Amino acid sequence: MTHQFHSLVNNLHQPAVLVIGDLILDTYLRGASTRLTPEAPVPVVDITSHTCVPGGAANTAINLRYLGADVTFAGIVGEDTAGKEAQALLAKEGIHTFLISCNSRNTIVKTRVIAGSQLLTRYDEGTETPVPDGCEEKLIAFLENTFDNYDAIVIADYNKGVITPPIIAALERLNPDNNKFIAVDAKRLDLYRSLRPSLVKPNYHEVMQLLQLPETNSYRAEQLRDMGSAIHRITGARVVALTLDAAGALIFKDGETVCHTPAYPVSEVNVSGAGDTYISAFTMSCLSGMDLRDASEMAAAAAAIVISKADTAYCAKGELMAFFSMHHKYLDSVSQLKEVCAVYRAQGKRIVFTNGCFDILHSGHVNYLTRARELGDVLIVGINNDESIKRLKGSTRPINQLQDRMEVLGGLGAVNHIIPFGNPGDDTPIELIRAIAPDVFTKGGDYTREGLPEAEVVEELGGIVTILPVVPDRSTTSLIRRIHTTPVLKVAQG
Repeated sequence: MTHQFHSLVNNLHQPAVLVIGDLILDTYLRGASTRLTPEAPVPVVDITSHTCVPGGAANTAINLRYLGADVTFAGIVGEDTAGKEAQALLAKEGIHTFLISCNSRNTIVKTRVIAGSQLLTRYDEGTETPVPDGCEEKLIAFLENTFDNYDAIVIADYNKGVITPPIIAALERLNPDNNKFIAVDAKRLDLYRSLRPSLVKPNYHEVMQLLQLPETNSYRAEQLRDMGSAIHRITGARVVALTLDAAGALIFKDGETVCHTPAYPVSEVNVSGAGDTYISAFTMSCLSGMDLRDASEMAAAAAAIVISKADTAYCAKGELMAFFSMHHKYLDSVSQLKEVCAVYRAQGKRIVFTNGCFDILHSGHVNYLTRARELGDVLIVGINNDESIKRLKGSTRPINQLQDRMEVLGGLGAVNHIIPFGNPGDDTPIELIRAIAPDVFTKGGDYTREGLPEAEVVEELGGIVTILPVVPDRSTTSLIRRIHTTPVLKVAQG
């Protein structure tokens, strides 16, 4: 499956996509809190960082851009500092913008105050009423002049006033034969029924409101598995991707159930922007000709990547490649290794690296690798290829070929990833170390820090070198020696 999805990610098209919707500027104030204010029993936060990222529909635009699309974003901002900052951030990401500055509105800003990893409060600013007629007319004129330039339209309606009934009506007029791919993520999907979207992405809460059903905390997929036709009648959508948080997603086509895609488990969850990523990846998958099952897997993977990150986030093609590799122990190349490690870094994981021949796996290896994994969250093992072992150990080695050694090593729960290395010019793992930049590089007690040429590179990259004690009388060489010196028992015949 890993190689299948690598191919699908590589084949994602580069469509021209227009994103239209509510721009939000997400602001994060981070710091430490060690005391309460004397005015009230609330924490005082000493702010150490101030970060702004495009949110709402603008985050959808960034996700599409990083998945390979040529993106134009159309929306409304106020004539204020936040609007100018949002436009600059979008331009920096290579996104074309058509932002109407409206002097009767303030740009929507959501500010989160975080102490350590704890969100303490969020306060919101900005205008959320429907845009005035003059700004609405400018947006409609832009749609009329540019509609034919795009392969797809993505509507991200956060119910903040930008997407009005006249704008929806304009899109209907411009797409009378429904030949344009239109994806909609909106809190009120019933407003888009006459538009007959290609794709809608409601979440559980939104669907339960549409169906006027009571919400539950469990068995959500079972509750809604047979509701495809009802959702189709209300939304008019060809495809419905119903996201259910930890319960995954239900995919319907023309009212019929296609599949239930489980959610990928993640250790730390930050759901801000996950829906933007999901619809972006699903849209890109559909535009690239994937079937709906593969599209839902791709979208689920992209969402899992962003909810593992801090702040509102995007998912890039390289991260998708790495994600599917992360669910496969065997890595093929240094570039793949870099992508995997980048994802782990974004998740705040501590990476441990070790290397060796692992010719005949024995209890000493198992003990050592188990302790190596305990030094961090992820253990990556570099394994010498066959030619490298011959250069290091002589012509009689290896006993087991590379593929066999990797399969045996991959059976250990302590090992997350394995990658072969070695070439005539360099049999050290220095190239791998430069790609990984490990937090910890570890070797067995038969080595010393001074005897490791790679140790200096590890420390140069900010890592530490740890020597772990080995189990006495456990080595591949001694095991081979015992095999050669143990008498062979001959069975009498006749």
